[in-house]
Amino acid sequence: MYADIIKIDAPSSAAVGDTVIIDVSVKNIDSNDWNIAVTAGYDSTSVPFQFDYLLVSPGQTVIFRGWFTMPSKNVKVTAWSWHWDGSQWVQDDLMTKDIAVAVLTPQVSQFQIADFSKV
Repeated sequence: MYADIIKIDAPSSAAVGDTVIIDVSVKNIDSNDWNIAVTAGYDSTSVPFQFDYLLVSPGQTVIFRGWFTMPSKNVKVTAWSWHWDGSQWVQDDLMTKDIAVAVLTPQVSQFQIADFSKV
């Protein structure tokens, strides 16, 4: 194991149709440079990321930014880290993040009724 997922930063809830941004922080825990990649998804939907892979120095932590459109249900996003061993991508770590559908409540405008009896 060379690419350790440190954390997933993402909102705990989002409204249907919102763009949800997830930042997956990955640390190279080896003493050598490694090409590291991150993949993620929920159900059968893949989450695209800003970078396909990055060359990561020993001890360095990098952030892979991904995004998706919030569906009309709660999701559990699973992220995987990978390293390139020279001939294939090898899975290192995984982490999940639950994201709930935000329930929007209608806002009620408050206004005051003018008291014209004092005019």
